[in-house]
Amino acid sequence: MKKSTLYLGEFKQYDKKFITAENGINPESVCDVAFEGEVLYLTNGESLFQYDNGSVKKLTGRVSKLFSKKGKLYGAVGNSLAEIKKGKIKKIADFDCPVVDISIGFDGSLWLITENDLYLLKDNEFEQVVELPSETVCLAALNNKTKYGETVYVGSTVEGLLSMKGKRRHWAELLPDNTGVMSKKINCLQIDALGHLWVGSDEGLNIYDGKNYWFNGNDFYSVPDGSFNDMYFAPDGKKYFATTTGIITLIEGKISYFSYGAWLMHPTVTKLAVSDNGTIAAVTPRGVSVITHKYMTLAEKAEHFDKLTEKYFMRNEGYHVDRILRKYGDLDSGWLPNSDNDGLFTGLYCASQCFRYKATGSPEAKANAKRAVEAMIKLTEVTGKSGFTARATRYSDDPDFGKGNREEWHICKDNPDCEWLGETSSDEMTGHYFAYGLYFDLVADKKEKKKIAEVVKKITDHIIENNFHLCDVDGVPTTWANWEPELLNNDDRWFFERGTNSLEILSFLKTTYHVTGDEKYNEVFDMLIEKYHYAMNCMQYKCEDCHIAHIDDQLDFTNIYPLITYTENEAQREIFKMGLTHHFDYEKIERSPFFNIVYGALTNQSCDIENAAKSLSEMNLDLVVWPTYNSYRKDIVIDYSPEELGCAPQLKYPVEYSSRLIVNYDGNQFVCDSGAEEFVSINKKSANRAAALPGTDGANGMRTVMPYIYLLPYWMGRAHGLLGD
Repeated sequence: MKKSTLYLGEFKQYDKKFITAENGINPESVCDVAFEGEVLYLTNGESLFQYDNGSVKKLTGRVSKLFSKKGKLYGAVGNSLAEIKKGKIKKIADFDCPVVDISIGFDGSLWLITENDLYLLKDNEFEQVVELPSETVCLAALNNKTKYGETVYVGSTVEGLLSMKGKRRHWAELLPDNTGVMSKKINCLQIDALGHLWVGSDEGLNIYDGKNYWFNGNDFYSVPDGSFNDMYFAPDGKKYFATTTGIITLIEGKISYFSYGAWLMHPTVTKLAVSDNGTIAAVTPRGVSVITHKYMTLAEKAEHFDKLTEKYFMRNEGYHVDRILRKYGDLDSGWLPNSDNDGLFTGLYCASQCFRYKATGSPEAKANAKRAVEAMIKLTEVTGKSGFTARATRYSDDPDFGKGNREEWHICKDNPDCEWLGETSSDEMTGHYFAYGLYFDLVADKKEKKKIAEVVKKITDHIIENNFHLCDVDGVPTTWANWEPELLNNDDRWFFERGTNSLEILSFLKTTYHVTGDEKYNEVFDMLIEKYHYAMNCMQYKCEDCHIAHIDDQLDFTNIYPLITYTENEAQREIFKMGLTHHFDYEKIERSPFFNIVYGALTNQSCDIENAAKSLSEMNLDLVVWPTYNSYRKDIVIDYSPEELGCAPQLKYPVEYSSRLIVNYDGNQFVCDSGAEEFVSINKKSANRAAALPGTDGANGMRTVMPYIYLLPYWMGRAHGLLGD
């Protein structure tokens, strides 16, 4: 089957900024927001502020509330209504008490409520129409068809939803006991283009036809339970809701979420505003979020992450590592520690640049790959023991230099200002072999090919000579770098590693043969298959584990690529593809770009490339590990089967990438909540055992993951013709 190429085209990429004290305003004091075009205005109940390009400017005038209606911006100034234009405040009417809300009907009629009365603008004067119920907070006017025939609704937090009627103007109560409205605490009202009234209350969302038909908005399969505090309807029908569980949008019939962590500083949104261009401003108890969007292609997003890598994620000689932040969500405040997997993740980044070079011929990609592969080679050379590779290195200017486990950190013999970390595992070697093979094939010149062959040969010889182990400088095999047949096949303590580690060593041997041409590695490969049934170990190498263990998933999809690529025997390839297909079928529920694209690159089967591209498009641009809060959502399903293995329940189906806990491909994509423990009971209806799941530690906005999670699958997809540019 000929592989087809997916051209995703442009998609809407969201991003955000938090307005903090550094912007010149106490963010927790903000109580209302509104746009004039694309300019955002804020008020703390007294003063008016203008936000532009990251800075907040205090304006002259005391404004307590803001209203954006039909392209105009109004404000409540004491007991007056004012129009705000380009930062200038002009009073247009005075009342005997503060203005609460305004509404413009389909016919252009302007209605206004104060704390006491309803008014209608007539002949440039506001005429008092009728007194209001107590604690009236919102207004929605449909039209002013005829005298006494108006359609006007108000909402009270005490007396509920009311509709004006009759020659003797009075309010008809729409009570929960005899109508479809869910509560007497009404927070917000809007009328859509079809004349339906949308009612937001502390119990959720209602839609009313104005007569006797009600649609319970909570019956939408994915509208969360909770309080609806504010709403905005755009002229084109897009709808935005502020709730106690974040922002909800209803666009093209689809419910989407902007929740705590990646998008908001607190789950409760009290007010929101939307600009003409679709920028969202949201007020929470901890500050204001400004959520923007632009149209991007996957290629443009890759360019963004390539630049981000250079700016924030390269340590020392070129190791690709996570970034630790000193300030919440601020990449500029961060620093780069060594990891205990420098070789693995640098190898995965190196692979991305090899694929990028194949797809584009970019000199920058070639230079990036060269820097990465040279850094990886140093990890093998620095130990002083032939073929034994370090996990990481660090220098005397590192604040942790000289600290840590001194049995595993070793000072370099030829450089006292450098130390390296031993106890190397199979994970590191996976990254090394994967990158060496790709660099050899796609980037290396003749001299570099020779160097790579020498390094790979030393590592593989070390493994073979030490009975299929990595043996540390103390003469003891490392804990996890075990490929020994006797242990993998006959020791139940290695049952869960049997498939993965068999896959690893076969992949390493095929890569070594490929770059050296030495038949002895094929002979060892055949011996492990014929004498120790390592190929059979790979027929179903993934242990189905209720999706609770993920480290081996990344390793397996990484190792299967060179194994199938470099195996010449078609019968053997078919055996390995059995294991790959089983693994892919089990994991494709994750919508992982990397897993899907590896499967597509190695087989002629459908790899669900559309979902791979969708996942890439959904990834947030900053890669910060934000707190994650999803348990309030109705569209999630909690899987309790992990309890059978002594683990916490988790999601049965991962949510979209923009709402997930962001992790590497060895992390858990099924986490429901993480770092949001203080909020799991904020909505009484979702406070249950599943909602209280602690999730994964570290989701606190103080670290990032590495850009390889985007760059590797994207550039692999491009290089294999699965993704277009």
